[in-house]
Amino acid sequence: MPRKWMTAVLCAILLITTAIASAGPLVFKFAYDDAPRAFEANEHALAVTFKDLVESRTNREIIVELYPAGALGKERERFELVQSGIIQGTIASIGGIAQFVPEIGAIDIPFAIPSHAIAYRVYDGPFLGELRDEILSRTGVRLMGVCEAGGFYALTNNVRPIRTPADMKGVKFRTMEVPVQIRMMEALGGAATPIAWAELYTSLQTGVVNGQHNPVPIIVHGKLFEVQKYVTLLNHLYGTDWWLMNNDWLQSLSPEQRRIIAEAVQVAIVAGRGINRIVEGTDRGVAFLKEQGLEVYMPTPEERAQFADLAISAVLAYVGEAYGEDGLKWANRFLQAIEEAEAEMDAVTTEAFR
Repeated sequence: MPRKWMTAVLCAILLITTAIASAGPLVFKFAYDDAPRAFEANEHALAVTFKDLVESRTNREIIVELYPAGALGKERERFELVQSGIIQGTIASIGGIAQFVPEIGAIDIPFAIPSHAIAYRVYDGPFLGELRDEILSRTGVRLMGVCEAGGFYALTNNVRPIRTPADMKGVKFRTMEVPVQIRMMEALGGAATPIAWAELYTSLQTGVVNGQHNPVPIIVHGKLFEVQKYVTLLNHLYGTDWWLMNNDWLQSLSPEQRRIIAEAVQVAIVAGRGINRIVEGTDRGVAFLKEQGLEVYMPTPEERAQFADLAISAVLAYVGEAYGEDGLKWANRFLQAIEEAEAEMDAVTTEAFR
């Protein structure tokens, strides 16, 4: 069956089920990429947390239907389903967002966020509201929160150990469909190839690409360790998931129902972050990759600085060239939000040890 017909049939089925459900409880259809493994995959962990909170607190006036493992299509298709109101929510990577609001890709600046604590303050603070307003005005879709997609990135490949940028030469790396990530990878010497997440494992297996970059929890639950040999814990990017909802559906709810939804999102984001930290901090993280036979390397500060010097200058130059003033505005606002978060953490530390 041709793809366009498959999409049409899927939309028809979802519309019919929505019409049937309208006589009873409200239905929230929630689609995302992760497999249904709550103790391993952060998207599914936050989804089941959200489902439990919403259904219990509304006495099942709202039923949350989960569609994991890309069951309703890739990120672009799911975003469009949310826009049209056929489904009510989805999780997208920054690559998925950048397909609709390209300038948002300007905030994917390498080596900018120094720690998880700073990342949480940046994405839970006023900067979130600015991102929400921009996405809503451009797409009509409401950003409810920025979740954590695994945490900090590592490089993996099946060609050679990577300790300095010189080791990147000739290695074909998969990136998201985010131009700044492509430019970063090229600046480091790798051959960048944008590939959808759903196609990554097979692409590594068949040699379409030799490597990729993702946080350790994603490498584990995506089983990428089966088709990779070397891991470099570079921590060059902080992975984000963007929680998107149909704004018209949200506005149709009662004030109390909207409050329950908003609170459930906040708690679920914490649950997803927690799963990532548990994976990283136990034998399901780096230790697991070593058990699978992968060679894991932690760069020295001097080696990491070599990567940072190349990547940061290349990305900021690209942002100015590709996105102009709008891109630079977002890049500068992102860096400012990080500075503000660091000042807040300094105050918290001072108070804790006074």
